[in-house]
Amino acid sequence: MDSPLLLPEILLYIAPYLTNQDVVICLTVCRQWNQSFTPLIFRTITAQEDWATAKDFPSLPSLIKNAFWVKSLTLKTTVGLAPFLDQCTRLKTLVVHGDVFSKQQDTIWTELTSLVRHNPLIERIFLGFDRQNSPSTEFLRAVSEACPNLNRYESSQGKYEDQEQVETLMKVLQRIKSFSTRYECFTDIPIDTTRTFPHIRDLTIKDAKGLSTQTQVDLVCQCPHLQHLKWTVCRDMFFPIQQFCDRIPAACPNLRKLQMDGCGIPYPNDLSRILNSLSQLELLAFCGTAIFSKTFRAMEQHFRTLRSLDLADCFSVKSWMAQGVLVGCPVLETLKVPYILMSDVEVGRPWVALRLKQLRVHFRTSMLWGTKYNSEHEATFKALGKLADLEILDISSFNPRSPAGLQFQLDLGLAGMGMMRRLTFVNMDNTDQNIGNRELCWIKKHWPHLIKVEGIFHSVWDQHKAVAKDLRESGIEVPDQVRPDPDSQSSPWAFDARQDKEETDNEEMDGDHEEAAEYDYYFSDSEESEDVVDEGHILGSSEVVFEEGSVHDEEDDGDDGEDEGGDMVDY
Repeated sequence: MDSPLLLPEILLYIAPYLTNQDVVICLTVCRQWNQSFTPLIFRTITAQEDWATAKDFPSLPSLIKNAFWVKSLTLKTTVGLAPFLDQCTRLKTLVVHGDVFSKQQDTIWTELTSLVRHNPLIERIFLGFDRQNSPSTEFLRAVSEACPNLNRYESSQGKYEDQEQVETLMKVLQRIKSFSTRYECFTDIPIDTTRTFPHIRDLTIKDAKGLSTQTQVDLVCQCPHLQHLKWTVCRDMFFPIQQFCDRIPAACPNLRKLQMDGCGIPYPNDLSRILNSLSQLELLAFCGTAIFSKTFRAMEQHFRTLRSLDLADCFSVKSWMAQGVLVGCPVLETLKVPYILMSDVEVGRPWVALRLKQLRVHFRTSMLWGTKYNSEHEATFKALGKLADLEILDISSFNPRSPAGLQFQLDLGLAGMGMMRRLTFVNMDNTDQNIGNRELCWIKKHWPHLIKVEGIFHSVWDQHKAVAKDLRESGIEVPDQVRPDPDSQSSPWAFDARQDKEETDNEEMDGDHEEAAEYDYYFSDSEESEDVVDEGHILGSSEVVFEEGSVHDEEDDGDDGEDEGGDMVDY
């Protein structure tokens, strides 16, 4: 063997960097390459309804011949695929979509039951229904009996009407580590609350119709080793706050990750009761709810252990809260919040969340020009520049009428971000950018691992297109943008409208600062405050005195086998 490129190990190292089209071309180079790249082509198969006529899909004979290599199979139809399915024996992932169940009701469960029984290596099963179907008892029994390696079972939009069916599902749950039920209906079926699910570590319950909140609490409590809970009750129910606090922390002492949304929580500050009942959370995500000061105080007790915090879709999250997270969470790796005022960054304490890998926050200025505008940018770039591990930076705004945002300009201090050499993705949608040649050269030099950039890069459309073209030529992905209407209030070109709106925005920011006054330890540089932080008492300690009476307090109350044949693949 003369060339290293004929070594299978080298080819397998190269393969992940190739597109599927590149791999197909590699199959035709020589017999050795054909044998090395064939497993990669057939490792993941997605059968669309038009698979028989699709030009980029293998023929049935090719599928049958190479079924041995298939590890992940997604079915949107099984029509005509029976000979291929019979040859699949090494599946690890099986995904079946709703159209299959609605169009092939007579045969689908027989085929899937057979498929499961001769694939004992399956680790994950996902079934997406159409609100009219659910897995047959025979299928669930096959899953329970024939899949000893199954770790994850997910089901969406199923309709359960048979007691034996649900009992068999419960037997499946006793053997797996991860279970997810989303938008499913359980019709008048009692659930046995005496059994336990000792292996479940990850549990998702979202909009489970027909299951009372009492039953849902029972199911959670039946998972004594639960670590990650994603839970949303139906919109016509009230979330069982008291039962959660009274039962779940004791029944699930290892619970470290919690994701919820606001459905069924009439009083947002009730979230504080949930947070106070738990200890040492590592992941926290709230969606569609308000975060007031009382809830934020309860959140502080988890700051020392939080690795991921997602409040991006929560309203009433204020700038001082975002600043509080950044100065209080030393092991945080992911943060998503709506916005932060650059003035808070400028006068606030230094960030301690220096391990961040993903940051999503819109930076707002207090002025649209002048010395203050410049100093706020310089301080913000300096703070960001300390996040040397950051890989994803999203400074976009959901609101196109929001203040201008962080501008990537060297004259404003962009060079302060020179140490962020691990950046792979930057999103600057709905921010007023004017990136010129200097900034473009700087970005390409200091962010060598950049893969994708989103946004409009200049207020002059031709300049934006020039920057986008240059980035693409450098191998960086840049999604196409629609040219904004200069007359639109949502356009970054509507600068006069922005000036008219500045006074209103500043009033809102002043309100932020008034409320933040009671949390002045996030901003003060006094010796006493330094001691509080150094001793670790900033986070919910009794030594930190909170002044009541803020606006929000008045409202108070997340081996491949060997190819035995040496024939070339007919793709």
